[in-house]
Amino acid sequence: MRRVVKASICAAVFWFGVMEFGGGLLYKGEAARSLGETSYVQTVSRQYEARPLLGEPAEDGSKENPEQAAASGDKQQHASISAGKKAGNPNSTPEPENKGAGNEAKPAAAGNGNTQEGKAGAKTEGTGHNHSEKASQSNNGSSSGEDGTKLSSQTVNQPPAEPAAAAKKKVVYLTIDDGPSKHTPEVLDILKREGIKATFFALGEQVERNPDIAKRIVEEGHAIGNHTYNHKYEKLYGSFAEFAGQVMRTDDAIYAATGVRTTLLRAPGGTYANFDQGYFDALAAAGYRVHDWNVDSGDSKRRGVPSTEIIANIKKSKLADTLNVLIHDSAGHEESVKALPAIIHYYKNLGYTFEPLDDSVKPMHFQTASKSKWSRGKVTEADKAAIIKYGKELDASGVRQKSAHREPALIVHRGDATLVLEAGQYRLASGSIYVPLKDLVEWMGGAAEQDEQSGVVEASLAGKSLFWMIDTWPPSEENGSHLDVPLRSTLGEFGIDIEDYAISKDRREVWIRE
Repeated sequence: MRRVVKASICAAVFWFGVMEFGGGLLYKGEAARSLGETSYVQTVSRQYEARPLLGEPAEDGSKENPEQAAASGDKQQHASISAGKKAGNPNSTPEPENKGAGNEAKPAAAGNGNTQEGKAGAKTEGTGHNHSEKASQSNNGSSSGEDGTKLSSQTVNQPPAEPAAAAKKKVVYLTIDDGPSKHTPEVLDILKREGIKATFFALGEQVERNPDIAKRIVEEGHAIGNHTYNHKYEKLYGSFAEFAGQVMRTDDAIYAATGVRTTLLRAPGGTYANFDQGYFDALAAAGYRVHDWNVDSGDSKRRGVPSTEIIANIKKSKLADTLNVLIHDSAGHEESVKALPAIIHYYKNLGYTFEPLDDSVKPMHFQTASKSKWSRGKVTEADKAAIIKYGKELDASGVRQKSAHREPALIVHRGDATLVLEAGQYRLASGSIYVPLKDLVEWMGGAAEQDEQSGVVEASLAGKSLFWMIDTWPPSEENGSHLDVPLRSTLGEFGIDIEDYAISKDRREVWIRE
């Protein structure tokens, strides 16, 4: 029953527990009684009108498709940033600082980003919409939406008279190495709470020890990559045949645990002074994409690096439009897990989005060292043959994980509390965000229940009870039995406002006023 009620609202005050509803009597439900809310009841009929949350009405009266609006953000400038939330000022373009294990090398592909000083508008996306209620009260003129709400004159169809240069997309690829371990579930909990996706470069022996954790990584929408089998440098870099054998063994372990074949690969210690051109060429021919990094958290420089030092290392690192951040979740990295929320918030406050790596992302490589750390001969054609054959067979079978756009989670904030709805648990339609009524109300401390006989849904929150009447009951198997409601309008009926939001192709966040 994914049918959401649309606009005429019948409101009445009742001082007793029974109301007449559709020709029959409906007793005030357990949801309201359990909260002691018996004084105010409001019924919401099927004609419930949703106030737009994403975009505004187009000139012809139709609503812009939210996905189209998000995708077109680069072409249409928007100036509706909430009061008090200032964008950072770009300065000169530095080269990102890059450090491998014990080296000062810089990657060949570092990105051309601007350094951001101060706190950027965390809720503003250059590729999407951020129409807050505060922003809509602009001094630049206004127009009225279909519900009479004043709208900023600089909306989707009305760009500023003198638009600034289109903001570049700023992306963090958070890469987590050496697991999965006993710390990985906590890392996954943090990522879920923050509504972001990361990339886990896993060791084959750890995947074999913790297959359920590896499976959870993939099930929750994160990318998983190959980090060789045992991380032992002297074996991996003493012979390419050994390196290739570990890669294939790890690939098989990941597939056995998760059902996924990956093209992502990270060299233990990074490629600098470990790889020569022969390693790069053979792995590329086998279909692997080798990723180094340009931000080192420093959590593996010695045993027991404290979280405060890890966070300081992150903040001292130079900024660019594209950042590949190295951190670890293996045994002994409790402090890295402790530092992770602060790292995420730091980049969010600078206006970065978080994405997992996939095979469409251009790998970031350290420069090739003039001299290798290891005494070994050149990679021969015979050395390369086994892994190239292996990779071609995987490509031919079609089982390798390929790029696909992942819908971001919706994160709803209220104070320090967050509600995270994964893709498929919410939807965008007709300019609004639709969420499960029960999940929303119960997260905010209320209660919701559905009458099995009539299908009427009762929700009690903030001293009010609302009833949703469903015209088709029982629901069809296709539509299911839960009720999705427009977020802004539903909160409004309970007297709760949305303070701000950031909606783009890669980011969906809403802030509710406390």
